[in-house]
Amino acid sequence: MPMTYQTPYPFGQLPGGETVFKVDIAGQEMRASVLTYGATLQALHIDGLSPSMVLGLPSLQDYLLQPIYLGATVGRCANRIADGRFALGGITYQLDQNFQKRHTLHGGRIGTAQLNLRVSDVAADSVQLAIDLPDGHMGFPGALRVKATFRILVGPTLELEITATTDAPTICNLAHHGYFNLGGDRTILDHHLFNPAQTYQTTDMSLIPNHEPTSVEGTRYDFRQPRRLADVIDTGAIDNNFCFTHQRGDIALLSRLHSPGAGVSMEIHSTERGLQVYDGVRTDLVVLKREGWPSHAGIASEPQNWPDAMNNPLAPASALHPGETYRQLSRFTFCE
Repeated sequence: MPMTYQTPYPFGQLPGGETVFKVDIAGQEMRASVLTYGATLQALHIDGLSPSMVLGLPSLQDYLLQPIYLGATVGRCANRIADGRFALGGITYQLDQNFQKRHTLHGGRIGTAQLNLRVSDVAADSVQLAIDLPDGHMGFPGALRVKATFRILVGPTLELEITATTDAPTICNLAHHGYFNLGGDRTILDHHLFNPAQTYQTTDMSLIPNHEPTSVEGTRYDFRQPRRLADVIDTGAIDNNFCFTHQRGDIALLSRLHSPGAGVSMEIHSTERGLQVYDGVRTDLVVLKREGWPSHAGIASEPQNWPDAMNNPLAPASALHPGETYRQLSRFTFCE
């Protein structure tokens, strides 16, 4: 059923009294709901298909209690930073250590996923959210101005453009952390995943990646031919970055996810040279007032820079300087 365009309307209030807004956008036989809290994609529907393509929650309280960054835009630096430390311009910075009390994850305890952005522009088929992160926030240098724009394009395609500028040298790496389930099934285990990456990053026990990418050849991480996720997950979890070699700024195919039961596929094209794939093993930690989710209720496929890039000389550069603009463009296109 087509959705009537609505201006931002209240979704709930944060503990301090600040209002979180919800914005509905629609076009091209697609409709989406975006929350200002965490620049979160709450729902994504294709006309003629009843389930949302992404996992979402019905109330703000549910979002405040969930621990898996559900649908949020994470940053100012997505993924893990080893020991919560990096050096830039001869200065070593110590960040908030919110992962295993040692490493930094998704920008620290209060990253963009835990903050309430403001609506800076809205139209029937797009919404732009913005936030200003102060110098020293979670230990990061530089005052960072971030904008996240969700647009619906022909495809149907949901496009996410993220930009950022800084007043001092810093690092920047933002990512959409949506959990996709294309068929409305309890899990994504029967989905098939294609990923053209030739290499990926192995990790240590703390999920900190090794600097040197490893060939996918002969490994369980080889998705160059579509593979049923259950067949891969049965032999171990997936929470790894896949490495790409296209020029940053160019749009390239990173992934194709297919639900045989629903007959729906989703392609991810992005300017980013990394794709973190997480199999959603912890979705069962999201406790709902009604029936809860099982493990693997959705899969997260997150275009971003390589994790711990600022400490890895082999990774794409993550530094951002005054006068420069960080820009990520990612497109999620749906087809039969």
